[in-house]
Amino acid sequence: MSEVKTKARNSSIDIFRYVCAVFIVIIHTHPLTDFGANADYASSQILTRIGVPFFFAVAGYFYTQKLEKGQIVFIPYIKKLFATYFIWSCLYFFTEFISWGHNQIKGFILSSAINFFIKGSYYHFWFFPALIICVCITTVFFKIKWHKALIPLSIVLYIIGCLGCSYYELGTKIPVLSTLYSFSDFTVIRRIFFMGFPFFVSGYFVSKIKDKILEKTSNFKLFMLLIFSIVIWLAEIYTVIKLSWQTNIIITFGLYFLVIVVMLLLLNNPLPQFCRLSEKSRIIANFTYYAHPLFMLIIKSVYSDTPKILLFLLTLFLTFVCGLILSKFNNKFIKLITG
Repeated sequence: MSEVKTKARNSSIDIFRYVCAVFIVIIHTHPLTDFGANADYASSQILTRIGVPFFFAVAGYFYTQKLEKGQIVFIPYIKKLFATYFIWSCLYFFTEFISWGHNQIKGFILSSAINFFIKGSYYHFWFFPALIICVCITTVFFKIKWHKALIPLSIVLYIIGCLGCSYYELGTKIPVLSTLYSFSDFTVIRRIFFMGFPFFVSGYFVSKIKDKILEKTSNFKLFMLLIFSIVIWLAEIYTVIKLSWQTNIIITFGLYFLVIVVMLLLLNNPLPQFCRLSEKSRIIANFTYYAHPLFMLIIKSVYSDTPKILLFLLTLFLTFVCGLILSKFNNKFIKLITG
């Protein structure tokens, strides 16, 4: 969730960041389960899927802008990202250790180390190792002056990822890709190289095209483009499901286009009058993402049969209130856990 600060924040991006954090809570709580399978699928598998890609795109947008200006940003960025990840990981490792039992300490340490550096220290924290790897790859490409290859490379990787998800039945007909998709840890590879990296670089792509696009395009045209991209995205999802091509619909071609359009619309409407709300939204959004599984565990420990909709509402309320309280403090530790 972290990005390099610029002199003037874009309030609309920070506000939408919180919307995406809510989407991620929906994915993990399935609040509409009791309203039927279709309602649950639409809310937790379709409409909310822009959440994580948006976070990658925003991180890539701000980070690559600094690289383009020749600023020394890699070490400070990685240190802050790693520190935030480490602090929260310690908390989640503690909750995991309780369930492992004291007789399996060696296995717990080994599993935790693998998860921390590769899979993510908790199920929602795969974002951190993926983002760290994206930052490292992008920085190397800029360092060796291969940055022009980033966008075409990321698009090729995204196509491979889509063929292993939404177009699985087609992708498995390609011999080399079929072997890749059958690999036991394909999910880890997909998250880092076929999802995280392409969306991170999409932020760089947006930074390259925004001036030319925005100077020629009105808000009305951008809004109509947004409607069009949503329709195309939903039509694609309907098609692959109808034809039973998908193994999942986590990434689709339409989603890539949708994220770019959303970014352009937000950049064209920075809402500077909401700068104070912007900072609070960023902090609350990050805290909501980092902490929501912890609050879910606490709620379930009090009442294991908590209805899904109530679990969602309580989790959202508690993370919002705690995030709001933290936003009132201004010290290094608070900045680390909400960075």
